[in-house]
Amino acid sequence: MRYIFILNPTAGKKNPYNTIFPAIQQYFDENGLECVCHITEKPGHATEVVKMEGAKGDSVRFFAIGGDGTLSETAAGAIGQKNVEVGVIPCGSGNDYIKTFGKPEDFLSIDRQLKAKSQTVDMIRSGDRLSINLCSIGLDAKVAYNMVSFKKVPFISGSMAYDFALLRTLLGRIGDQLEITIDGVKKYEGNYLFALAGSGKYYGGGYCGAPKAIPNDGLLDFILIKKPPLNQIPALIPIYKAGGHITSEKFKDILIFCRGKRMKVKAVKPAIANFDGDCHFIDKVEFEVIPNSVNFIVPV
Repeated sequence: MRYIFILNPTAGKKNPYNTIFPAIQQYFDENGLECVCHITEKPGHATEVVKMEGAKGDSVRFFAIGGDGTLSETAAGAIGQKNVEVGVIPCGSGNDYIKTFGKPEDFLSIDRQLKAKSQTVDMIRSGDRLSINLCSIGLDAKVAYNMVSFKKVPFISGSMAYDFALLRTLLGRIGDQLEITIDGVKKYEGNYLFALAGSGKYYGGGYCGAPKAIPNDGLLDFILIKKPPLNQIPALIPIYKAGGHITSEKFKDILIFCRGKRMKVKAVKPAIANFDGDCHFIDKVEFEVIPNSVNFIVPV
């Protein structure tokens, strides 16, 4: 088994090569093991490394040292490679994907990581973009877009950055005219706060957007929320954050929940879409599940 670490030097508040990797290297040295560390230099670099090293055909484990974005890029390179397993040493601002599986301290233990088994999980394809956790379009994507500037402030955590970005977003224009089609059959049209496609449960530093999502069921959970009166939104936010929106009476008239394999969204005016925290302006987008496509390491 080969062990390769893919480290994002900009993840978190301090370079993890100086704060986290020394302990990992020490563990390998003390146990007579070898590992290689690649430091990412550009967007997509992690994907390139995984494809190149995985193509050698032997058993190899990649560990993304970073946040959800680094994990997403690493997993994107592993799709369809049965000899490749992907894990994560979480040190980003949100670290949301792992919350579907367990506690952060389990993933921070290199001993538990090396002894852990992997399980297949689904990925999400959006054209040439690949995601492992959650994608969306609308208000929550705007929040992720605005969150970037707050993440750079030293004393602000991932969840705090999301809350500040949410406040900034609510002070601007909210709601997008969307045309939504699910699996080519179910069609919706109107003014929506956002439309979400989830394989994992959490995003935005702890918001449980897709509370019933199962990462390896071959389906995506689709959450559509219509735009409510502005004065109702503050009361809805804590319910949504806790994952109570699917069953809450307060969401009854504005929420649509279903599962499927593909959701196509067309925006009347350009809107912001979120792909595991990577945000772009689009006028149309598609979120499609790639079932059981990556071996994800889950420490217990």
